[in-house]
Amino acid sequence: MKTLIIYGTKSGASKECAERLYKEISNSIIIDIDQESPVIDEYTHIIVGAGVRNDKMYKPIRDFLKKNQTVLLTKMIACYLCNSKPKTTEDVIIASIPEAIREKAIAIVSFGGYKPSWVPVSEENKLKGIDLEKISAFAQHFLQKK
Repeated sequence: MKTLIIYGTKSGASKECAERLYKEISNSIIIDIDQESPVIDEYTHIIVGAGVRNDKMYKPIRDFLKKNQTVLLTKMIACYLCNSKPKTTEDVIIASIPEAIREKAIAIVSFGGYKPSWVPVSEENKLKGIDLEKISAFAQHFLQKK
């Protein structure tokens, strides 16, 4: 069972989260949607992550979910957001993730995110605003379903 962790990011928060998940989930690979288009047929499990701007997930990830919806629905899928505004998370999920994927996903979680004033993120601010315990819990939940 091979797991794809695909993410899209502007500020780097989604990348940091993907790297944390990679360390916790064996037999996984990370792909930055801006660098590479994955062949999703090669994976049985897929985690999709994205930053949030203007109350929407990063556009390349939204496009990826829509374009690949049929294939994604045949996989075990989970999603995460990096959203610094927790009150908007549910609206972002509804606006950005197709309904069929929302229903199929074993988890859709926000790990927090970088506030605009923290960007560009310095080394000392790295992971500030990110809930590391949520990332670990998400990984454990994913592994239990695997």
